[in-house]
Amino acid sequence: MNRPGILVDTYAWIEILKNTGWGQRALTLVEGNAPVFVSVLSVYELYYVLEEKHGRDVALSHIATILSHAEVIPVDNRIAFLGGSIKSEQKKKKKKMGAVDCLILATAQVHNLKVLTGDLHFKGCRETIDIL
Repeated sequence: MNRPGILVDTYAWIEILKNTGWGQRALTLVEGNAPVFVSVLSVYELYYVLEEKHGRDVALSHIATILSHAEVIPVDNRIAFLGGSIKSEQKKKKKKMGAVDCLILATAQVHNLKVLTGDLHFKGCRETIDIL
């Protein structure tokens, strides 16, 4: 499925929520690359990080704000299989990209999106826009 737009990963959302310089850069890029998407996996990561640091109410409020601006993309079989293939290739290259990052990269590839991130695990991937 081809979609114009941008897939904002967990790293970028956290910087946006913290209103850092990188977050402001990310927000500018988000505004210039609509529509905006978020992987259900980033929703998961964001919720547990925010709940752990700020409690349930703050976590739910931030997630609600994100979901009002971004369409959630679920993990389906195509993403799961491609993510597994990416993980296999990363291991062969002795790289330490985690499973969630592999699935987010697969989501971007399946949906023809760019991943907005500052996560160094994505460094060198053609599908990324780096906020750092």
